[in-house]
Amino acid sequence: MGLRELHKELKQMEKPEIIKMISELYKSVPMAKEYLDIFTTGNIKQLIEKYKFEIEDYVYPHGREMLLREKEARKLIRTIRKMKVPELTVTLELHYVYCCLDIIEDFGYWDEPYYTAVVNMFCSATKGIKENGFERKFKKLINNLVSKSYEYGLDFEY
Repeated sequence: MGLRELHKELKQMEKPEIIKMISELYKSVPMAKEYLDIFTTGNIKQLIEKYKFEIEDYVYPHGREMLLREKEARKLIRTIRKMKVPELTVTLELHYVYCCLDIIEDFGYWDEPYYTAVVNMFCSATKGIKENGFERKFKKLINNLVSKSYEYGLDFEY
């Protein structure tokens, strides 16, 4: 069903039916619960901490083989972008970049696609910062990331 059809169906439903449907969605779909929590309270701090932890878990190597799972972190961020909460998205994109720079620093990791992914994520974050007027909020972190990136041959421009 497309958005237009959904809109049409919702207009035909009674208010109690819509409330019941949203309540069921809230109980059964974790991302919907998180979105509705943000929508109703405006508080994103808990989600930021939760997703920062998940990103760190994906980015840092685990096990004997030291497997990097940063692709999973990027997939998580793409999903979060769909929530259309700019401050949450930018914060997590910058956290991803920070974690990746730590991996480069700690393990001397060098891989062209990895570097490209880190630079692309940084560019996405800075674009979100400019579009939403978050320059003051993220200035210190951006400056730290730019300075750290030069140490590893990355070209973060802001």
